[in-house]
Amino acid sequence: MVKTEHSGERPPTMAWSEIDWTTTEAVVKRLQGRIYRAAAAGNGRQVKNLQKLLVRSTSAKRLAVRRVTQQNTGRNTPGIDGVVCKTPEGRMRLSTDLSLKDYRPQPVRRVYIPKADGRKRPLGIPTIRDRALQMLVKMALEPEWETRFEANSYGFRPGRCTMDAIVALHAMLAPAGASEWVLNADISGCFDNIGHDPLLARLPTFTTTIHRWLKAGTVELGTWTPTTAGTPQGGIASPLLANIALDGTERLFGAEDTRGRPVRPSRRHGLNRGLGLVRYADDLVVTAPTREVLETYVVPTLTRFLRERGLTLSEKKTRIVHIDQGFDFLGFTVRRYRGVILTTPQKAKVVQHLRAIHDYLSGHRQATASQVIGELNPLIRGWANYYRHGASKRTFHSMDHHVHAKLWHWAKRRHPTKSAAWVRSRYFDAKWNFVDGRTRLARHDDIPITRHSKVQGKRSPLNPDDQAYWEERQQRRMKVTMHSPMRLALLRRQDFQCAMCRVGFDPDEDLPLIDEHHDIPRYLGGSDQIDNLQLVHRWCHHGHHARIGYRAAEA
Repeated sequence: MVKTEHSGERPPTMAWSEIDWTTTEAVVKRLQGRIYRAAAAGNGRQVKNLQKLLVRSTSAKRLAVRRVTQQNTGRNTPGIDGVVCKTPEGRMRLSTDLSLKDYRPQPVRRVYIPKADGRKRPLGIPTIRDRALQMLVKMALEPEWETRFEANSYGFRPGRCTMDAIVALHAMLAPAGASEWVLNADISGCFDNIGHDPLLARLPTFTTTIHRWLKAGTVELGTWTPTTAGTPQGGIASPLLANIALDGTERLFGAEDTRGRPVRPSRRHGLNRGLGLVRYADDLVVTAPTREVLETYVVPTLTRFLRERGLTLSEKKTRIVHIDQGFDFLGFTVRRYRGVILTTPQKAKVVQHLRAIHDYLSGHRQATASQVIGELNPLIRGWANYYRHGASKRTFHSMDHHVHAKLWHWAKRRHPTKSAAWVRSRYFDAKWNFVDGRTRLARHDDIPITRHSKVQGKRSPLNPDDQAYWEERQQRRMKVTMHSPMRLALLRRQDFQCAMCRVGFDPDEDLPLIDEHHDIPRYLGGSDQIDNLQLVHRWCHHGHHARIGYRAAEA
């Protein structure tokens, strides 16, 4: 019997630039929505059939290749074969070559990146083909597990971010009568020590493929080493597998009833009364009414749960504190001041940020003011945008004071024989903003403090019934994160969609990959005015120029 996929696509002989990405994304999104609904209804057989259909889908294969080779930040990082995929022809060949039948993954390439404490974090970089297949399997597994994951699990999940975890934690600690003792826990070497057998036992599909990924081994300096535990950090599917392994930590303490509905800490019974848990990947916080409950009940329960998965709590990073003493979580310090819970930027992160600015100015003493502004503006805005949802206004003012002192020292060193008045008139305006004549250096306190709206309950962007909720949420986040007034006006005019493919922009993935397209090209006299500009995905932009005869540098 012959099975066909009705995706409405052109024959597979088309060029990469001719792919209709609107239809491609619609096909994959529809399949993921069917998987989500089947999983929510408990229809396991239908879930498996739909997942197998998705990994065989031409649309899913092309979308997986696009995300790995055009969207991901590691798209130019090769695996052990030294291969990257930068051309349209290579991407089309890769998409037609993706198949799980008789698939044997290659070992990952072991590299190390520095950590904040001076140690090095091991990463495993799969080959580009293995990454594309991992993305394909992830696209099939994620809708099923989004129906199972707990409400207060926020790490490496679609539509969720660190601020959701911070706001959830604030909501647990802020009310009158809330629990005052906190277990700030960290899992020791989570990605490197997850037990393979317990993880595979939780996966009903693709177990053979995932088992081969886990057992592929690592190559470091030409030497192959087998892997007996863990999922390689750097793999596309590793964060999802880690979430699957850790799923259930919140349910340990009565967070859900028998129907899967959430139960507030104040309505729980026995030792679970007053307990709340927030988890972001391998970092978790548990709140409790007394220190004894944390020591005698919560810690032993978590230890048993993790031991079954080959994991342990980090003795160095796990501690029990009172909320008046405060604790650090995801770059914030959460502490109660005079009865009020405040989430302020962590002191170590403030020092690290100032050190980065100091090191840049020290290493670029001969740079022009325009170069300094161009390099530091993204650094300052990015840091301030992350902390704009906390109690950060005083910190922002303090940061701007320190940055001003560093800039003054930098400017004076460039002109040791000039007076202070001359230096000020050359590099600073009347309000002491660092300028180059046309633009000025961004200030931390330019970013307004805004309230972050936490994602509601278990809502997921993969649930087709929540489509309106997520579209409104993404548009609101795009408004907050888009700094250019001109781009924001274009977004509103285009209804927050790409002008070419009409697919909505995702603030978590697409923001760095949005291009400005000139309706009338500049070489034909087109201007840079807003009436001649459109905001488009980078791959749509490159595909357009490939079709009309101009090939972009990274098409």
